[in-house]
Amino acid sequence: MGEQEERAGAKPAMVTVTGIAVSRGFAAGPVFVHRPDDVQNVPEYEVSPDRVEAEVARYGTARAQTRAQIEALVAQLGAGGGNAAAVFANHLEILDDESLCRSVERLIRERRVNAEAAVRRTVAEFRAIFGRMKDPYLRERVRDVDDVERRVLRVLLGRTGNAFAQITEPVIIVAADLSPSDTVALPRELVLGFATDRGSATSHVALLARILGIPAVVGLGDIVSRVKPGDDVLLDGTNGAVTVNPDVRTCAEFARLVRRERELLALLAEDRAGTTKDGQSVHFCANAQPGVPMGGFAAFGAQGVGLYRTEYLWLGGDHEPTEEEQAADYASAVRAAAAMGPEARVVFRALDIGGDKLMRGTPSHEANPFLGCRSIRWLFANRKVFRAQVRAILRASAAGPSAIMWPMVATAQELRKANDELRRAKDELRAEGIPFDEKIPVGCMIEIPSAALCADQLAREVDFFSVGTNDLVQYTLAADRGNEQVAYLYQPTNPAVIRLMDMTVKAAAAAGIPVAVCGETASDPVLGALWVGLGVGELSMSASYIPVLRKVLRALTRAELRELADRARAACAERSAAEIYALCRAYLVSKVPQLEEIQSFFTSV
Repeated sequence: MGEQEERAGAKPAMVTVTGIAVSRGFAAGPVFVHRPDDVQNVPEYEVSPDRVEAEVARYGTARAQTRAQIEALVAQLGAGGGNAAAVFANHLEILDDESLCRSVERLIRERRVNAEAAVRRTVAEFRAIFGRMKDPYLRERVRDVDDVERRVLRVLLGRTGNAFAQITEPVIIVAADLSPSDTVALPRELVLGFATDRGSATSHVALLARILGIPAVVGLGDIVSRVKPGDDVLLDGTNGAVTVNPDVRTCAEFARLVRRERELLALLAEDRAGTTKDGQSVHFCANAQPGVPMGGFAAFGAQGVGLYRTEYLWLGGDHEPTEEEQAADYASAVRAAAAMGPEARVVFRALDIGGDKLMRGTPSHEANPFLGCRSIRWLFANRKVFRAQVRAILRASAAGPSAIMWPMVATAQELRKANDELRRAKDELRAEGIPFDEKIPVGCMIEIPSAALCADQLAREVDFFSVGTNDLVQYTLAADRGNEQVAYLYQPTNPAVIRLMDMTVKAAAAAGIPVAVCGETASDPVLGALWVGLGVGELSMSASYIPVLRKVLRALTRAELRELADRARAACAERSAAEIYALCRAYLVSKVPQLEEIQSFFTSV
């Protein structure tokens, strides 16, 4: 629109842009366009020979000032920062990375370029390394490198100040992207929502938005270019849409959606008890990992962490974490879990490396890595790593309720071997006078058909089972869950999977130990209800899904859940996976009429 039209009072055209819904909810308000300081076009010039060492020292001073800034952010987060502080701890590691620092200093000395140019060239190389990684979580961590680079360059260029100081009223933040430093600096009480050009479900802005309960849409492509400060915006974090300059009709429909969401939220919040309709206890836990804040889990009704993915401490760094670093991270997670209740525990899964999660030292040349040296097998082959991690988990157990579980166990012999390693680690810590929970529960993951078929043997060696349904489905049906060509086979309600689940639960019941499900199938109300009907007592999932499943289970009695399981068992004789799922869903809808509407609102992210 031309400037003359605007002065004449013509209303700007309405525009709707779709992206990735990463934090559900709705927000309406004026736009605040965040444009970070431009550090893209840094000066590049030749340093005279007599000024080279002074330039190296200038870089060292900038690093020191940057370190002080990051440490101040960690202090700002305080004891309640949980794993959010781990993000900035990682930034400190990047800042002080030996190879990065040496590369910058070498460029200054050998190429005689200024510090800004040396930082820019070196970080470009690191960025390329992260960009080649297959794991989306690790690819996203290039934002951490970018954030550190921007901080160092700002110090070198003499740029200071808070870009968000001018926000004085509630706004929707629109930006190309938001770094961890940006998100911490935001006046959170004045932020209605986030809308960014870039980002994914694992980006920092997505994680922060979910923790704070702020609606957010990322991956919008060009939203920054479509808005100007003060534009009215409707942000739909449930369906992934942002509407700029909405018309009256669109505003009215949006208001209806907001009202209905509030009604559904109130419905879900009516009863936060983790029980069935007739009082059977069901334990709801969250899945977590290093670097992801846990502060918001309690708000969703999480009663602990049923799966802590320790491998992300390894995958997210440039070096093998020491025992001390591991113990600090695990203890931090245990302390963060205390917000979910005094009895809330963290279940630490031992290093699940291999398959699609490769790091330095893991065999990448295997013809079939998913059937190769991964998880517990890799740990047996790397005893030093295994011992250090077990010691770290034990040390963290002194901070509060904890448990350890072994991944990818195929035989009772493997399980005994892992338990022997645990006993030796306990003996060492006792001899060293280091405290730990002497009675820390030990669990076994059921992810391989052989484990389910021999569950009666395994149950005699552990305190609990935790079924990793993602891998159990994959290995039972020989269908790679990431392969689109065989996606049709990857169905949790396949009769073979249901029978293995049933066998596992019965073996556990006979041995008197509980069974949990920590695969993301637990987040599906149909599957979650089916697992509970079969006899599972704990469900662990992404925290935001807990209210939906809790509401569904609160509407059902134990007898009704058993009937659901009986119908699924009977259907295994002659029905397909899709038919069994449809049968279970129809039964639940007959008992919980709001199921479909609740799911449409609250399971979109």
